[in-house]
Amino acid sequence: MKEIVVPYGKGFQSAFVSDKIDVEVIDAKETDECFDEESMLKDALENPINSKKLENLVSADDKVLIVVNDHTRPGPNKLIVGEILKRLHSKDISKNQIKIIVATGSHRASTKEELITMIGEDVVSNYEIVNHDCKDESQLSYIGKSLYDIPIYVNKALTECTFCIVTGLISPHHSAGYSGGRKSIVPGLAGFETLKTHHSLPIRPYEPAMGFIYGNPFHEVALDVAKKTNTKFMVNAVQNPHKQNIAFVAGELVEAHKKGVDICRGISEVKISEKADIVIASPGGHPRDRNLYQSQKALSVAEIIGNKDCTFILVAECKDGLGEGVFKEWLTEASSPEEVVERFKKEGYDVGSNKAFMYARAMLKGQVIIVSEYLTKEELEGMMLGWAKTLQEAINMTLEKKSSNKILVLPNAVNIIPKICKGDVNNEE
Repeated sequence: MKEIVVPYGKGFQSAFVSDKIDVEVIDAKETDECFDEESMLKDALENPINSKKLENLVSADDKVLIVVNDHTRPGPNKLIVGEILKRLHSKDISKNQIKIIVATGSHRASTKEELITMIGEDVVSNYEIVNHDCKDESQLSYIGKSLYDIPIYVNKALTECTFCIVTGLISPHHSAGYSGGRKSIVPGLAGFETLKTHHSLPIRPYEPAMGFIYGNPFHEVALDVAKKTNTKFMVNAVQNPHKQNIAFVAGELVEAHKKGVDICRGISEVKISEKADIVIASPGGHPRDRNLYQSQKALSVAEIIGNKDCTFILVAECKDGLGEGVFKEWLTEASSPEEVVERFKKEGYDVGSNKAFMYARAMLKGQVIIVSEYLTKEELEGMMLGWAKTLQEAINMTLEKKSSNKILVLPNAVNIIPKICKGDVNNEE
């Protein structure tokens, strides 16, 4: 028997299949190399890309805004923010000149406990920290229009500051091509009216877009908006699919992000020999699989490597349930996946409608089974999704309905860009 093991929450799910079935694990090569994150970060800040050093850019009277990712996106926030603060204070910038804002996009606010985990108790206790709320009009400022005539509403902290620093993580993204850089502003600090157009078709690519960045309207709009703000410096980590921070980039928004994208592309593209009738995917465990809404990103990767009428098995703990907005409502109200897609084409983005659309898109390509002990069969079947408590159950029920001689497994799907190459493939090369 062959064992299949994939991340699930802070642990793993495993299952066994017959030796007769070809199991191909699609993952980047794991390394035993130890990365000195602190040294890499300091080196990036000492040698910024297309920019002076941060401490030589700011002035003593600047009002500084530091943008950080929310609780759903893992990254070395504490390390990055700590180093930025040291350099700001070396230029006599006081604590009351600094504000930290959590780029929630359309997500819920991060709790105090989550903030402490993200950026440290000392920072939470000593600096002003705010959560962005895309629907709170009192937080927003209108700054004009972007490409494609999109109205730009951003958190007024962006218009009130004189120097904005974005932080975050560069990894493959199913709509933007790659995350990081400009995404801290849109969607991170954007108002709902901006998100509604930006996250709708045709600005949002219809099909999964991992790796598609240049020429992608989703990226182009976000970058255009960021350029229209006081965003003057960025610090991003580049993380491999095994959650190791293997590089940092710092400096000017466009060129530093491009450098990070080049590094990320080199570690995230993985060759596969052929598509399969069964694809098993995990977002990579906690915190990426904390709800079904966020876990969808793994399904976007699975979609592109499944044959017609594929069975997609999404292994996601979903300890926090389904997720935000109208996600569940749209899927339960529809009589078919086609109906959800057509509704999204007509009505566009709302918080959760984008996720309903993307799950429906996958359902048009095959069956989707969710493996989670925290969700129920009844609620998922009401959303046109299958359910299994364990990976073994999901595989067994699939093989009872269809025979298959090949299974593709994506243990860390959200950080992978699969490339189909006919013939034998050695992913360790």
